[in-house]
Amino acid sequence: MTARFRESYQFDSGLEQAVIDLVRVGSTGFGSGVRQLATRLVRAVPPGVADPESFRAQLHEAIRQSTRSVSARFNPNDVPRDTEGSHPVALVDGIPDGSGLILPPETQSALSDVVEEYQKAELLTQAGVRPSRSILLSGPPGVGKTMTARWLAQEIGVPLVTMDLSTVVSSYLGSSGRNIKAVLDYAKSAPCVLLLDEFDAIAKKRDDDTDIGELKRVVNVVLLELDRWQEASLLVAATNHPQLLDSAVERRFDHHVTLELPGSRERSQIMADLSRGCALDERVMGVVVAVTEGHSGSDLARLWNNARRRSVLRGTPAEQELLNEVAWGPRAAGSVRDTLWLMLADRLGMSTRQIASRAGVSHPTVSSAIKRARAAA
Repeated sequence: MTARFRESYQFDSGLEQAVIDLVRVGSTGFGSGVRQLATRLVRAVPPGVADPESFRAQLHEAIRQSTRSVSARFNPNDVPRDTEGSHPVALVDGIPDGSGLILPPETQSALSDVVEEYQKAELLTQAGVRPSRSILLSGPPGVGKTMTARWLAQEIGVPLVTMDLSTVVSSYLGSSGRNIKAVLDYAKSAPCVLLLDEFDAIAKKRDDDTDIGELKRVVNVVLLELDRWQEASLLVAATNHPQLLDSAVERRFDHHVTLELPGSRERSQIMADLSRGCALDERVMGVVVAVTEGHSGSDLARLWNNARRRSVLRGTPAEQELLNEVAWGPRAAGSVRDTLWLMLADRLGMSTRQIASRAGVSHPTVSSAIKRARAAA
């Protein structure tokens, strides 16, 4: 569907004009454009239709059947390749797994609302309302933006298509825009969740004089494709630097969701999920959660995996290696520090001098802290 067609079409046109427009778009082979126009006709039945409700119901059924037909043709082996034909420009996960996603309740609720829209898409379509088409995820590295996209795809029940930024952005003039459009067209071919990771790399502000003209053209491609995006697939863009995005791009997203570093509640849930099958003492877990403030979910996963590997190789309890892993990271303070040093002494068998040497304090300081922790236990 061309931009000129979208601008010129008025839904107060008669039935004859609606049929002509459908034929015009359909004859170009642009199936997604036909479905998009049909969805609009459900929302605004053109004058001349004798029974609007029956028209809506039949049109809705036609859309549903066409979507199923398209879904059946989705083939991960048809992933588009770069303009040189050497590398695929997208990755397809047919069975995405987002079961490890742990977010604050309000953030999880916002994402669950989007999932419900897709699970009840027929109800929305019958009412002439379209589901959300796009989400912009922002937040620091490691907070779960990619995992969120996996979770959305898993819950909606569709594949996850991820644009491969390293192959999409080409040094050849004009190739980057063509590569991006190829990925977007592929994602439109059947219902899916499309993840555009590191989105700021292809949607930067166009007022940056240091950028070459090619990157500005890429932003224009992204703008046009966001306008054309259909609701059969959910587009998810992720960025660590939302301040770098072109404002015209940012405005085109239905939802903006900011993912924060996990709080103590979320860190506790993440550690419990990571250590499933390895019973950890509650006090150890409490200390680990307390001293990992400011850690991202990926930081916690790396911490646990390091501890677990050493546990297997050395034949030691996992919680001992976990304590050793967190003991010399960011400095704990107050009662948390006292409890940590007590555990290092009791569970790892470290002397007060060893702890003092590693912590950079005097051994009497460690002794006093351990005494306070024993008294409080």
